[in-house]
Amino acid sequence: LPPLEEQKRIVAKIDGLFAKIDKAISLTEKSLVQANNLLPSVLNEVFENGKADGWEEKNLEEVCTIINGKAYKKTELLSEGKYKVLRVGNLFTNNSWYWSDLELKEDKYISNGDLIYAWSASFGPRIWNGEKVIYHYHIWKIVEGNQVSKDFLFNWLEWMTETIKKENTTGTTMMHVTKGMMESLVIYYPDIQVQEQIVKSIEKVKKNCAQTQSKLEEQLAYLKQLKSSILSKAFKGEL
Repeated sequence: LPPLEEQKRIVAKIDGLFAKIDKAISLTEKSLVQANNLLPSVLNEVFENGKADGWEEKNLEEVCTIINGKAYKKTELLSEGKYKVLRVGNLFTNNSWYWSDLELKEDKYISNGDLIYAWSASFGPRIWNGEKVIYHYHIWKIVEGNQVSKDFLFNWLEWMTETIKKENTTGTTMMHVTKGMMESLVIYYPDIQVQEQIVKSIEKVKKNCAQTQSKLEEQLAYLKQLKSSILSKAFKGEL
């Protein structure tokens, strides 16, 4: 142990440095929240303004086809087989796959690049990035028509998801969303050329948001680690 006065000096130094770090952490966390909110804000501006600008208005079922996944019996889910069975949980992990040997209609499979929508446990659209699989009934396959592009539809569904969740929540956490409800949603859209421009702009925002979020998360991790580093130096007599 150093002398008492030195201990007091070290503690005062630690307190001062920690106060600065805590302030930096707080500012970084606020910036991270702002970065996370930027994309939803941009999507809201795009689609709300489009509605006000007189875009074409139709029910979702008029511009795309929503297809139910396969409802499996327990005996039909295998530990190995010809096709993987995509369940909602597999959208987050490659572990715990079931398999199937069933030969189904072509619309019961999804392939790389297909647009899908998870409506149980984790709501929202995704572009499937993987091999050909059979999809479980908690997932819808969405096939776009010739009026709305797949990427525009994906972004619109991403924007609408929070509204869908809020309007279909019963009690505290129970959500019940039906295919019919989805098909009756009203979508506003411009012509295909404008849709392509909008998608490019949104993708640019997404890229910038991802880069900003990554940098802020790295900074946050560094600041939190800095406290441990300061304590280590302090008790080695290096502070």
